[in-house]
Amino acid sequence: MLGRKNYINSVNAKGIFNNTYETRIPQTVISKAILNHFEKSEKRPKCIFIGWDGCRADAMKYLIKSDDEKVSGANDTAVYSAISQLKKSGGLYITYVGGEKNNYQETSTAQGWASALCGKWMKSPWKQGIEWSLDEDYPTVLKKLSLKGYKTSFSAIWPIHFDNTYKEEIDFAEKNDLKQYYYKFETDLELYDNMKNRIQSDDDFVFGILENPDINGHDRGFGDSNYRYVAGVCNLDRLSYKLLTKIKMRKTFDEEDWLIIIASDHGGHSTRHGSQYITDKTTFLAISKPLDELV
Repeated sequence: MLGRKNYINSVNAKGIFNNTYETRIPQTVISKAILNHFEKSEKRPKCIFIGWDGCRADAMKYLIKSDDEKVSGANDTAVYSAISQLKKSGGLYITYVGGEKNNYQETSTAQGWASALCGKWMKSPWKQGIEWSLDEDYPTVLKKLSLKGYKTSFSAIWPIHFDNTYKEEIDFAEKNDLKQYYYKFETDLELYDNMKNRIQSDDDFVFGILENPDINGHDRGFGDSNYRYVAGVCNLDRLSYKLLTKIKMRKTFDEEDWLIIIASDHGGHSTRHGSQYITDKTTFLAISKPLDELV
């Protein structure tokens, strides 16, 4: 496992991120950016949030060429890359998960995505572990937008999302006949196909969690030493690029204002995560508009 100093040097490699590890941003900014986009847009606001489960911040060097030859060597930035497109139009930022010093939370899947969607850290110790459901004090952007009449969708593989974390919100949406829909799948490719369908079905907010990096990390290790982990990250970049292409093919695209987000819920070390290790806490945010225009 990389030491703290070496890890900081790796994410601070010139040319990859718009900020530095020292100026990293809390992951909770994602929810605020989404809601502000819907409030301030002069066209018809739309948003797709593509989640890469378990993707560490230092994995961005697989996709973006650093100005430091020691990092990138002879590699170039991927041409058909969603991350590189978003960096050009908006930015690629170093973020962090796991709460603050006075309010730590696990760097785990349930807490990570909930913090991104709710815009605040989960209250400790009430929100420890996975056997909990978000209550009315922690509404997600899906709920907030659907209450305003927008059509929102949530696609995932992990059953805990449906059986625990978002159960109360799912029940609330059903009881109140909100246009807030949840879809469960078995594989990333099935989920990817559904996200394409959600774009075509005119959802206003599309959220989906792709799991390849996390699955491969738990199997053989998070980081450069596991070729499966590297391949999982690169494959998701290509799938995400295809989703961006699908958006631009919409007949109504010129009348719409799309905010596109790719982010992760946590990193990892060895074959685990959940700790306050720097490799677990340090994540990334790729977004199609500069953050200072949104928050």
